[in-house]
Amino acid sequence: MKIGVAIDGSQNALRAVEHAVKTAGMFPEAELKMIYVVDFNTANDERMSKEDTKTIRERVTQPAMELAQQAEINVELVVFEGDPAQRILQYADANRLDHLVIGSRGLNVVQEMMLGSVSHKVIKEAQCPVTIIK
Repeated sequence: MKIGVAIDGSQNALRAVEHAVKTAGMFPEAELKMIYVVDFNTANDERMSKEDTKTIRERVTQPAMELAQQAEINVELVVFEGDPAQRILQYADANRLDHLVIGSRGLNVVQEMMLGSVSHKVIKEAQCPVTIIK
């Protein structure tokens, strides 16, 4: 079973990772794919514009990766740049994920108010079951 979980450094994303890790733990052959999409075009956090890509990636992904590794889950981190919803959907389709887990609200509140949330776009267009975590 291939389970994808979208991460962005938010508390909801960490809760999504916890849920995905628990789900993966039920299937011995499970593969957990952590999907992190860097979206520099809509960064609302001044730190993001000052940090280099490697620093951002480590700050955002390290806590999520540690949760999976502590549970001894087979995990792979994939990182993209671009529109988060589009990239998550493209990855899920291309890799035939069996399940996708995503937090209900991420870090970019401004984008959510103006364009609609990433989770809303993903749930509408995903070809696999999606779990939204609050």
